[in-house]
Amino acid sequence: MKQNQQSMSHVEESILTVLDGYELYGLEIIDALEQGSGGKLKLGFGTLYPTLRRLERKGFVEARWGDESPEEREGARRRYYKISPQGAEVLHDLQQMRAGLVMWKSAFEQMCVGLAMWKPAYRGAS
Repeated sequence: MKQNQQSMSHVEESILTVLDGYELYGLEIIDALEQGSGGKLKLGFGTLYPTLRRLERKGFVEARWGDESPEEREGARRRYYKISPQGAEVLHDLQQMRAGLVMWKSAFEQMCVGLAMWKPAYRGAS
């Protein structure tokens, strides 16, 4: 695992995931995270923007100011974010690692079942 992956939080990874293939501004990122997670991941601006700045410093995200006129944007000037080539590589590596863990778990369970020694973890009172 690369050093930059070791310090990636789940929020950073989630932001990179929604930016993969898209250029979005803050509110669009928040909406995408909430909708994509079925409402389980709700970020506020106080979490989003520091995280985006951290991702920019790591070189995983690139940002630009929007060039819409005040009439077009209906409010504050928008800053658009997209995943950088380095960020896309790190995200892809993380996704491959997670897929590998899922495959390992499935293979391990099949091996244990075949040996009649599989005892899934029980989460209840004994």
